[in-house]
Amino acid sequence: MKPTFFRFLIAFLALHLAFVGALGQAAATAAEFPKVRQDAFDKVWNTINEKHYDPDFGGVDWIHIRELYLPKAKAAKSDEDFHNILRQMLSELKLSHFNIFPPPPAIGTENDANAAVGVELKWIGAAPVVFRVEAGSPAAAAGVKTGFVLTKVNGKMVSDTLKPLEESLAKRKSSEMLRRVYLERSAEAIIGGKPDTTVKLEFLDGEDKPVAVELNRVKYQGEMSQPVGNFPKQRVVFESRLLPENIGYIRFNMWVIPQAAKIRAAIREYANADGMIIDLRGNPGGVGGLAGGVAGLLSDKQISLGSMNSRSGSMSLLGYPQPSPYLGKIVVLTDHGSGSTSEMFAVGIQENGRGKVIGETSAGAILLSVFDPLPTGYVFQYAISDYKSPKNILIEGRGVKPDREVALTRESLLVGRDVQLDAAIAEIRKN
Repeated sequence: MKPTFFRFLIAFLALHLAFVGALGQAAATAAEFPKVRQDAFDKVWNTINEKHYDPDFGGVDWIHIRELYLPKAKAAKSDEDFHNILRQMLSELKLSHFNIFPPPPAIGTENDANAAVGVELKWIGAAPVVFRVEAGSPAAAAGVKTGFVLTKVNGKMVSDTLKPLEESLAKRKSSEMLRRVYLERSAEAIIGGKPDTTVKLEFLDGEDKPVAVELNRVKYQGEMSQPVGNFPKQRVVFESRLLPENIGYIRFNMWVIPQAAKIRAAIREYANADGMIIDLRGNPGGVGGLAGGVAGLLSDKQISLGSMNSRSGSMSLLGYPQPSPYLGKIVVLTDHGSGSTSEMFAVGIQENGRGKVIGETSAGAILLSVFDPLPTGYVFQYAISDYKSPKNILIEGRGVKPDREVALTRESLLVGRDVQLDAAIAEIRKN
């Protein structure tokens, strides 16, 4: 299975770059490149027609879609307009992992990706709220707290900056879960920038009073994953600790190879814990094979993680028991940002009766996809397989439903409480 983290990451970056104009590409009239655009349109439409895992396209009349969107594509006045029309055409399928991305060199640089101020945002209600503040970061030093609402970046209202993205997502019929993810990542992207530059942020504090800070962007010094194909290397964030309640806590930001040894070591370290919490909130996925390996550390029986189905057949996904597995209580934390491999793991643990899922419904974005270059230089992503849970439930568009729904609140974050983590601890301490 190809790394799904990068599919999501590039989606976030592509959407952000599209609406803030960071591509830096000159506009072109439709008359300048009619042949290359026609070829690109044909490639996208024909590929879906021939390779979509569902020969009925989920009930969508794909012939009619061509008739509807070809005139719009021909009338596009710029490269970005043209590729936005292709994105809108793909959105008619109402599925994740169908997208058009800018040429790889335009997807940001290493410096752009690595310089940040130490703030993680969650979209709560209608605003980006500070969820985590990295210890020792510029944001922490400036007194930024969880529960603060981000209102302005460099003097411009965040709502105004994100408005074109909101409109684009509405046209593309994105689910509410993915809408929140895109908005969060895009808000974080406009905070980020090149190392050793400053950014002026304005928040509303716990009393809804404005708090203005000027922060220096600091290049990330931690471990980075290896680049994969067209996609840049990314941060490898891992956290584990034994909670006071004798519960092991493990959190990681993506399912990539460097995490495997860390996860295994943490599970072994907490072998005598009363329970284990695996926090997959905001984890958009990664290497699918890792999910089976981790599941095998948590069960003495073979675990089904579901199946993937394409036009050519079906493939079962399994987790095989490993020596001395941890057999205590398990809780998996999910939210709208938990996607792909995270969803596969969560629903596998849930439907096999191995543990509970607590938090919010996951992203519902769990398709196997591939990337293909277009004649225009852009990159075309399309899914070649669907996914069904161990109980044969389609997770795409639906998400993994938690056993106990617990939503984050700004009020709890303001007093330093994580109500979802609290609920996970309570579940393990129960009985």
